[in-house]
Amino acid sequence: MAEEKQLKEAQLAYGAAPADLVEPIILKRDGQPVFAVLPFEEYRRLRDLAERARVEAETGWKERFDRLLADVHSRPTQYSPEEIEAEITIAMNEVKEMRRARRGGR
Repeated sequence: MAEEKQLKEAQLAYGAAPADLVEPIILKRDGQPVFAVLPFEEYRRLRDLAERARVEAETGWKERFDRLLADVHSRPTQYSPEEIEAEITIAMNEVKEMRRARRGGR
């Protein structure tokens, strides 16, 4: 959860009322930007956008995968649907194992 400060504290710290911001205030450390002060509505918009992107990333892949799988099954082939599913399962497990190995530094 974001830490809340009174508007008076920010006004003293930044020399201007953040409520009057037209452009974000960029805070730097050693010449590098580390924080931005922006209007709350812009923060809310960005937070909601990030949440929608997270949900899409979590659920969108399933819809794309289902469409791809349906396409694969609709093509003429010498393999049965069970054989195709088995190959896909093997490939998915290999990808999961590679990701685990990368995260674990193995």
